[in-house]
Amino acid sequence: MDRNEIQLMRKGELHVHLNGLVSSDVIRNLLVHDEAELPFGFDLEKDLNILQPADSLLSYLKPWQVLRLIPKSKNCLKVIIESAFLNLKSQNITFVEIRNSILYLALLNNIAVDEAMHWVVSEIECASERHKIKAALILTISRGDYAPEHLRSLLDAYEKLGRPDIVVGLDLAGNEESESPPETGSLFLKAKDKYELKVTIHAGETGRVENIVSAVNEFGADRIGHGTAASKSIEVMDLLKTRNICIEVCPISNRLTNAVDESESHPVADFIAHNVPFVICSDNPAIHCSSLTEDYLEFYRETNSSQLLRDMYSNQKKYSFIKGEYGN
Repeated sequence: MDRNEIQLMRKGELHVHLNGLVSSDVIRNLLVHDEAELPFGFDLEKDLNILQPADSLLSYLKPWQVLRLIPKSKNCLKVIIESAFLNLKSQNITFVEIRNSILYLALLNNIAVDEAMHWVVSEIECASERHKIKAALILTISRGDYAPEHLRSLLDAYEKLGRPDIVVGLDLAGNEESESPPETGSLFLKAKDKYELKVTIHAGETGRVENIVSAVNEFGADRIGHGTAASKSIEVMDLLKTRNICIEVCPISNRLTNAVDESESHPVADFIAHNVPFVICSDNPAIHCSSLTEDYLEFYRETNSSQLLRDMYSNQKKYSFIKGEYGN
């Protein structure tokens, strides 16, 4: 298969972060327009993109030092979301679940969390209609001491907005070495039961296979973000297969974060061999100067399986959190 053939395939995107989907030129222009105070030594021409494997996940996250500085208005958010949807459209993506941490937007703009959520929901809804791409929102909570408090704040805002249909799930992300209070998992489970929201957890990206088990048993994960460490354990792969829990495989990101060393085969080969459900996603394509098409190509180079790519759209629909035509 070649790039043109893959480019023309209809695609779904189940793991992509909003600020990692926005073209770097748009980010630079907004930062300059806002006269943002950049971190000492941050080079806008070099440090917005990660093109070589980083030393660590922390190093990989360097662009977020400035991505957290925008958007500083609703109009700025509109520009960001428009760029994101143009990039989705260029890849023939027909449906997308966009991840975003609403709380930083509220803090940055000194507004209530429900107002910040309304900004994001309304702008995504407008862009979805404008570009004819079915879109949903996954609310991201960061690991750490404040994870329960942040989850409660987001769910309170979700309630105040009347539980908008566009919000389909919850995500736990961030440094896997960072512990969250024990109640965090039970709060995810309660939210899943009360609101019928789905759950995806960033787990096993940095080698801790036990985090995948925790995501399943303590958080009720329906999907696992990255999950590369699952290949280290037949028992964990069996767990995912038996419970039909899908791994969101991000081939390019996995190399650039060093979750998969350049000397190693990608664990997706083990997932295929053990019939573990998975979908191909892009994570932060603009940060990589890449696209979902490039992730498909990387997957093809790893597996040489054109049939799995031809089946990918139906798998993405099967494991989507969007109700109705695209999923459950």
